[in-house]
Amino acid sequence: MSAADHWNDHYQQGKGFRPVTEPEVGLLAEHLSPGTGRRALDLGCGTGEYAAALHDLGFTTTGVDFSHAAVATAQARHHDRDGLDFRLLDVDRGGLDLLPAAEFDLITCRLFLAFVDLVPTLAGTRRLLAPGGRLLVTTPLAERQQAGRESIGLRPADLDLLRSFSWTAVAEYPLDDLLCLLLTAHTTLDRTTR
Repeated sequence: MSAADHWNDHYQQGKGFRPVTEPEVGLLAEHLSPGTGRRALDLGCGTGEYAAALHDLGFTTTGVDFSHAAVATAQARHHDRDGLDFRLLDVDRGGLDLLPAAEFDLITCRLFLAFVDLVPTLAGTRRLLAPGGRLLVTTPLAERQQAGRESIGLRPADLDLLRSFSWTAVAEYPLDDLLCLLLTAHTTLDRTTR
């Protein structure tokens, strides 16, 4: 069974994922400037709760996921919110190339990066970020997981790679058993995005 099939089956059974918590939303409100007039992209949006939280902070938000069942659920749950859109898109199969360069002021990856090919995904997010845009990564840490579940979190080498991807600023915030990294892109376009 492919990963997409697994997650489609998961969401078709009415299952969710780790709920978005009040401390997570509080962290967004505290460390992000108001979203009014700015665009956000939520990668691996699942059923859309985190994307909805970004929308509630004023961002025009697009959530993407490779599970058609998750996207359908997100669209049904949040259909009445102008400026909140959900799309089917597979990050590991070139999906980020379908989005316009330098389009987003904020890209979020909540509980997502451990499941994709890290280097192309980071390169894709950098291409999509507007000058001075930010990438917010919320992740479990592999070494804090139970035996056999390490794959749901990022390893120290993954975190080092993420931090070193030519950001102008890197801020880290512990959040219960998660780590949030807020990474800021250069204020001019990278040569690869022009």
